[in-house]
Amino acid sequence: MSLVKRAVLLVSGERYLVLSITLCQTALVSRLLTPEQVGLSMIGVALVQVVDGLRDFGTTNYIIHEPTTSQQSARTAFTVLLALSAFFAVALYASAGLWAQAYGQPLLGPYLRVLSLSFLLVPFSGPLMALMRRDFQFAALMWVNVGTCLTYAVALVGLALLGFGAMSFAWAMVASAAAAVGLSLAVRPEPGIFRPSLQGWRTALAIGGCSSVTTLLNRAYDLLPIFLLGRVSGPDLVGLYGRAQVVSQLPDKMILGSLGAVILPMFAADRRDGRALAPTYIASIGNITVVLWPVALLLALIAQPVVLVLLGAQWLASVPIVQVLALASMLTFPAMLTYPVLLASGGLRDTLTASLISLPPSAALIAAAAASGGPLAVAATQLVTVPLQVGIALWFIRRRVPFSLAAFVGALRISALVTVATALPPLAVVALAGRGFALTIPEGVLAGCGGAAAWLVAMLLLDHPVAGHVRETFRPVIVGLRARAVRAVR
Repeated sequence: MSLVKRAVLLVSGERYLVLSITLCQTALVSRLLTPEQVGLSMIGVALVQVVDGLRDFGTTNYIIHEPTTSQQSARTAFTVLLALSAFFAVALYASAGLWAQAYGQPLLGPYLRVLSLSFLLVPFSGPLMALMRRDFQFAALMWVNVGTCLTYAVALVGLALLGFGAMSFAWAMVASAAAAVGLSLAVRPEPGIFRPSLQGWRTALAIGGCSSVTTLLNRAYDLLPIFLLGRVSGPDLVGLYGRAQVVSQLPDKMILGSLGAVILPMFAADRRDGRALAPTYIASIGNITVVLWPVALLLALIAQPVVLVLLGAQWLASVPIVQVLALASMLTFPAMLTYPVLLASGGLRDTLTASLISLPPSAALIAAAAASGGPLAVAATQLVTVPLQVGIALWFIRRRVPFSLAAFVGALRISALVTVATALPPLAVVALAGRGFALTIPEGVLAGCGGAAAWLVAMLLLDHPVAGHVRETFRPVIVGLRARAVRAVR
């Protein structure tokens, strides 16, 4: 497990660097562009992300999943990925005008044509990054992801300052895709995998077929509010909802994003070594919720000052949406584990079956809310749809990886206590302010710091396993400070 801990620390460091860059970029761009411009870019990105789910076709997961991945299998994955990327790049470029007409936004056509260029670059970085993940080379992967994110941020802000408007997002994405290729080759120079090969292509397609359909369904569902609001309400409300999503997903990016890159290789390693998956799954549930729940609830309580700092006053209408989405995100805690544990336990097709059962009624509810209630109503549907999807996914997981409900609830008990403790200081600030949740920025800082301190104290008092990781992380710092203090006294 030391290898996994080191990987989690490296990925966490990467995620916090990426998150810091992203927050600075978001704060600047939200003040440079209007909600309508941001909304238009989100419609374009949403369309590309749906197509991207088919373009990848599970090839990167094929590299990680294969028990004996070699350069040969990486070459096969690259060949499949390159062919699919070229096909979808041409399809997106050719259909860009039709999408622009469908949404009544002429700028959407050139926007999608520029984004199609990035499809041709991804095959030259995706397989290399998948090999890094499989081999737990997270230090190298960290530099690739941070460099790619920094390139995107600099290009986006620079182009926005130059007056490119919504097109800034499209050209920044192309620049970041090019940076990913260069950085991947710099840290893992294996140009040999770019020689075309179709050996073992049936296995790649067998894994990729089910995986890509599942990814497509879930990605289309996640982006459904953007599509529907874009058609019914216009780009300005799309921008409002999209920016609320960015803020509400901060806990996910801070916590689950760090674990996501490690979880699939971790479960795959357990499967190859013949170890039971249930203990790792239950432990992961406890480790995720003890951080996700407190941070998401804290965000809901101090949403207004967070929006003021990150987005500016012109986005204050998104505060209620942020609060609802943040509360709903507390219910998503098993979602990140579903695909890795089912893939490792031989239940890959279960992921598709679970999506086919849970997504249609969820999509119908979102469509009704978008047509009649606007962004806040769409956000509120997650309080119903997320529990439905999580419950169905857990049913399939228990069939493949049996665990007792008592063990599952036990993993959540300490997390619930820590969450209650974390909420007490910000609730006290809210009560003393006397304006409901309309806190000022200083009051938000006070509430946030109080909640963070309460979280740490509760973790240590209840002796949660994550507290041990916190001690290990800060022990070298404490030892160093003690040594300096002793030398100063002498």
